[in-house]
Amino acid sequence: MSVSDSLLTYQHHGMGFFLTKTETTVVSHAFVPTAPGAPGSAEEHYEYFACPPFQLATLGRQHGGLPAIATAQTSLPWEMKRTAQRFTPEGMSLTFLHEDLGLEVTVSIRGISGCAVVRSTTTVRNVSTKQVTLTHLSSAYVQGLALHGCKPWNDKNKLRVHYCRQTWAGEGQWRHASLEELGMYETAKHSTRGAVHLWSEGSWSTGRYQPMIVVEDLETTQVWYAQIETSSPWHFEIGMRGSIWEKGKPALYLQADGASDRYGGWYLTLQPGESFTSVPVAYGCCEGDFTDAVRELTHYRRTALKQPIPGFAQPPILFNDYMNCLFANQSREKLEPIIQAAASAGVEVFCMDAGWFTNPNAKGPCILGDWFPNDDKFGPGGVAGMLRFIKDAGMVPGLWLEMEVCGEDSDLGQRPDDWFLQVYGHRVGGGDRWFLNFTNEDVKEYLHNAIDHLVSLGVGYIKNDYNACIGLGDDVIGSSPADGLIRNARAFYKFIDEIRARHPQLILENCGCGAMRLDYGIQSHFHLASYSDQESYEYAPSILVGTLAAVLPEQLGIWAYPFPLTVAHKDTPNILKSPEYLAAQADGEQTIFNMVNGLCGVICLSGRIDAADEFNLSLIQEGVRIFKDIRQQTAISHPIWPLGMPRIGDVDAWASVALSSPLEDHLLLAIWRRETSSEYCEIPLRGFAGCQALITQIYPTSDSFFVETSYNPLKGNLTVHFPKMNQARFFEVQKVNGGQLR
Repeated sequence: MSVSDSLLTYQHHGMGFFLTKTETTVVSHAFVPTAPGAPGSAEEHYEYFACPPFQLATLGRQHGGLPAIATAQTSLPWEMKRTAQRFTPEGMSLTFLHEDLGLEVTVSIRGISGCAVVRSTTTVRNVSTKQVTLTHLSSAYVQGLALHGCKPWNDKNKLRVHYCRQTWAGEGQWRHASLEELGMYETAKHSTRGAVHLWSEGSWSTGRYQPMIVVEDLETTQVWYAQIETSSPWHFEIGMRGSIWEKGKPALYLQADGASDRYGGWYLTLQPGESFTSVPVAYGCCEGDFTDAVRELTHYRRTALKQPIPGFAQPPILFNDYMNCLFANQSREKLEPIIQAAASAGVEVFCMDAGWFTNPNAKGPCILGDWFPNDDKFGPGGVAGMLRFIKDAGMVPGLWLEMEVCGEDSDLGQRPDDWFLQVYGHRVGGGDRWFLNFTNEDVKEYLHNAIDHLVSLGVGYIKNDYNACIGLGDDVIGSSPADGLIRNARAFYKFIDEIRARHPQLILENCGCGAMRLDYGIQSHFHLASYSDQESYEYAPSILVGTLAAVLPEQLGIWAYPFPLTVAHKDTPNILKSPEYLAAQADGEQTIFNMVNGLCGVICLSGRIDAADEFNLSLIQEGVRIFKDIRQQTAISHPIWPLGMPRIGDVDAWASVALSSPLEDHLLLAIWRRETSSEYCEIPLRGFAGCQALITQIYPTSDSFFVETSYNPLKGNLTVHFPKMNQARFFEVQKVNGGQLR
C-alpha cells in the first residue's frame, strides 16, 4: 500500500489497485497482477482511462440509455466528491458525497489473508432531509483489466470468458467464449456500447448460471475472477470504457451487482438517515489460467466462508434414503434393513428424507410446514423410535425439511398474510408451497420451536431443501419485489445463524432442488451442500467436475447410489431381485462408478444397499473406508481438470478431475470412461512434466479390478486402459525424488 499526493496504490497478495486522487474525487485506472515478473510498470497503469470505483443510479436522473450499465449515460459517480479515504494493510475504504442529492457512498474492499482475493461491498446512506429512490448500486466496479500484451481486446485469441450454465439435474456446465461471441465487439471509434451480461432473477440464484465468472488473458497468462454472494438477483457485466475523445487509453471493466432495476427489477427508496449495503462480491487476479483462478477462490471460500462441522473434524459420510432408494415412501419395515446396511458400510450420518411427516387435520396433500411426525408409518415409537434406531446403529440421525415454505392445507398456511411473502396483493406461491416471510419474528419463532422439538427427538442433522423459485419477490417488505427478496434472504441467513447458535451440535445441509440455490451467500451459513438431483449415475461426472469450481470439495455432497431402485421402478421394488437386475450388477462396475463419484467430494450414499450382494457391499464398504482415509487431504485441496470440463450430453468421451495438494505434488485423481469406443486415454497431469511420480490405484484395490497404466515422466502424462464402457477408477499420484528426474 502506498499513498502519494495524487497517486494511490493498494496491493494485496500479488494484486494491485492503481488509483488517482484529484482535488474532488478518487478514480481507478487498473486492477492487475503485480507479482514479481508480471508485465507492466506502475507508471504505465496510470495511462489508462479512469473512473470512480462504483456505479450508482437514482430515479429522476439519466440512466439506462445504453446496453451497458457502466456507460449508460449516468453522471452520478462523477458528480460525487471524495470525503474520506482509508488505506491499511487489510484493505481500503473510500467515501464519496453527492451534495445535491444528499447521498453518501462508501466502497469497502478487504483483502483476504493468504490468497489473491478481496471482498467488496458498497454502502449508500441518505444524509439528506428527503427520500431518494435508488435504481442501481454496484457491489464491485473494477476498472482496467487485461492491460498487457500487444493484442487488442477484441482479438478472438486474446481473451476467454468462462461462465457456468446451470439447470435442474444438469448443473456445473462450464462454457467459454470470446468477447465477440458473447456480444461485445468494436463498432466505431467512439467507446464501445455493447457489453457482456450474465444475470439471475428470483431466488434460485444458481438456476441459470453460477454467480461466478473468470476472464482469462490467453496472451499474457493472466486471469481475473469473481463470485457474487447472494440468494437473490445478481448481475455481472464486462464492458469497455474510454474513447478517442476521453483522457486515457480504453480499458476493460468488470461490474458486479445484486441491485439493478434492469437485471432483477430492483429499486429502493431510502428515507432520510437510512442506508443500504450491497450484496458482497469476492474478486481477484493472478498470473495463470482458469485453474489458478479457482485455486484462489477455493482458498478464499475455505478460510473466510466455511462453517466447521459440529462433531466432525472432517466431513462425515452421509446416507439419505431418497435418491434411487425409498423416494419418500418410508416405513419401519423398509428403513430398518437400509439403516443396518448403512451402518455396516461405515456411514456416520443417516438422513430420513421427505415422507416422515404428516398433518392428520389436513384436507389435502399440501401439508409442508407443520412438521408433525407421522408416527403411524413407523410402528412403536414412531419417528422418534426410528431416530433412536439410527443412533443405536452408531450414526447421527437426520431429517429432511423445507423450512421456507408451507402448503395450502397445512395449519401453518392458515396464519395471517404477513407471515408470507406477498406480491401484487397475493401470497407468493400456492399449492404445495407458499413462501414464508423471515423478516417476521413470529415466523422465526414458529420454526425455532419446530426445530427445537425435532432436536429433542434426537435429530442431529437437517437437510434443508428449497424446491421452488420465488418469482419477482415481495413488494410488501421491500420497496420493490427484488428488494424484498434481498431482505428476506438476509433474514433467512440470520435465522440459520440463530439455529447454529441455539443447537451447536446440529449439522445443516443446504439443498435447493439439488443445487438451484448453491451460492456462497447462503452456503457460508450451512455446513454442507447438495450437488444435484441427478438420478442417473452416468451423468454425475459432468456435474460434479464443473461444480467443484464453484463449491469446496469438503462441502459438496455427491450422490452415490449403488444398487439403485430407479424412479421408473420405485413402485416395483421386486426388480431388485430379478435375474436381469442382478446380472447388471454382477461385475461391480456400477457400484465402483458410483463410489468414485462420491470420492470427489463428500459421499452422500443412497440406493438400495440393503439388497446388495456380499461382493458389491464389500465394494461399498471399501469406498467408504477410502473416503475416510482421504478426507483430510480433500479438505486442503483444490481441483484441477486434466481433460477439461466434460459436457453432460457428450457420452462419447472420457472425463477426469483431480484434487491437488497446495504444493501440487500430490493428486487424488478420478477417471471415468463413458460410452466412447476408445479404451485408452492419455491424461496430462498439471505440474508433473519432468517429474518422477508414483501412481497408485487406491479404489478399488482388488487385483481383479486393477487397470493398466503407463506414466511418462518427461511429459507428465498418465495413460490408462479401461476395457469397459462406463468404468471408473480412483488414483493417488505423488511426486517422488523431490519431483526431479534422475
